[in-house]
Formats: sequence, structure tokens, C-alpha cells
Amino acid sequence: MQKNSMLASLFRMPGDPNDPLAQANLAGLQTRAQVNNLIQQQIASGGPNAQQQFRQTLQDAQGRLNELKNKINQYGGGSSDDIMPEGFKPNDQKVKSFWKRLEYGTNIQTQKATNFFPVTSDIGLSVGYKLNDKSVIGVGASYKLGMGRGWNNIRVSQQGAGLRSFVDWKIKGSFWISGGYEMNYKNAFSNIDILKEMNAWQQSGLLGLSKVISVKSKLFRKTKLQLLWDFLSYQQVPRTQPLVFRIGYSFK
Repeated sequence: MQKNSMLASLFRMPGDPNDPLAQANLAGLQTRAQVNNLIQQQIASGGPNAQQQFRQTLQDAQGRLNELKNKINQYGGGSSDDIMPEGFKPNDQKVKSFWKRLEYGTNIQTQKATNFFPVTSDIGLSVGYKLNDKSVIGVGASYKLGMGRGWNNIRVSQQGAGLRSFVDWKIKGSFWISGGYEMNYKNAFSNIDILKEMNAWQQSGLLGLSKVISVKSKLFRKTKLQLLWDFLSYQQVPRTQPLVFRIGYSFK
């Protein structure tokens, strides 16, 4: 196959000493032994110090080659700095699986009583997905627990539910910019079918700051304090308070 096939006639295999074409191509070329003998003859004709001078010349050439390499590395030619811009940091989350990038949390928000609503506490659950070390997106749900209109009138009731979406972006240190869009049902309900009336849901658009505090606990990993502005509260009827303060906890 190597000598008589059609491929062998087009592409000769190298290294066959019996190949006439290979012998013709190698004709006139010096072998390694001939080159070594020629070098030894030239060194011997230079006198007793010729071999030492030859070694010194090789060392000088090697030293200059190293200097050239150092200069190239100094100007970024031998590193990845010319590919990655200054200040670039790889996304550590990409090496993690989908489930490892999920972050679960809960938060509590309490609102004082108004002419229309009693004292309520929003108890929320959320799950976030880490796009990278500085960005998290997620969804959640909340349950509104009514507690009456004061210490003299404590009455536990179901005051609504909510659906949430959020985005957190780290700006510096432990401070984050937080935003989100929510739908809230702020009426007492006795069964789930009542929640299907979409006209009774109110929209909320939130934007604000979050402060994340790391905690050493077997259950919770960090505490999140949020101060948010509901810029859609002015369109709600009845109008709700525009500032929202929440305390949240994240766990795995």
C-alpha cells in the first residue's frame, strides 16, 4: 500500500530509504555526521582556545536571546494581557453547574395600618440565579399576613399574595443596586380561585439599594437590608406607601 497504491503515487511516505524519489531529493545534502565533523575541523583549525571561544560565543548568544525574551514579556508579548483588557476578571460562576449557581432566600416586609389596610407583613420566598459574581436575577412569591389595626385589635387574616421578579447588581463592597417588578393582590381571600381575577392585582416597580451582611450560621449565609422606592405606587388605587424596607436572608 505504501509503494504501489494510488495515494502512495501522489503522496510519498517519508523515511523510506529504498524510495528512489527520496534518494533523489536527499542527493547532495549533508548528513548530521558530516556537519559535526565539519564543525570539529573548523574548531581544531582555530587553535587550542578555539573550543573555549566557541562556547563563549554560544553563551553570549543565549544571553542575548534571553534578554530579548524578557523584553517581549515586559511589553506583554509573551502573556495574555494583549488578549484580556486591564482589569478583566473571569466569571467564576461559569465553572459551576446550574444548581450550584442558585441562591435561595426569604424576606420580611411590614407595613403599618391605613384607612384601607390593616397592619400587614409580607413573607416572601425567592430563588436567584447568579449570572456572575456581580449580577443575580430571580423570581419569588409572597404571602400577606394581616395582624389587625393595632395592639388593641389584633386579628390574623389573609390579606393577599404577590408574585415577584428581581435583579441585583453589585456596585462596590457590600452594596448592591436592586430593582424588580411585582404583582400584588391586596384583598382578603378565602380560596385560591379568587386570585385568578387579574384586574384586582396591583403593579409595583421597585428600585433602590441593598446592603449585604455576611453571617456565620448553619442555615443562613447572609443578611440583606433593602430600601426600595416603588415608583408605580402613585398610580395605585388606593395609593400605597412609596418607600419599602425589607429584611432578607439567603441560604443554600
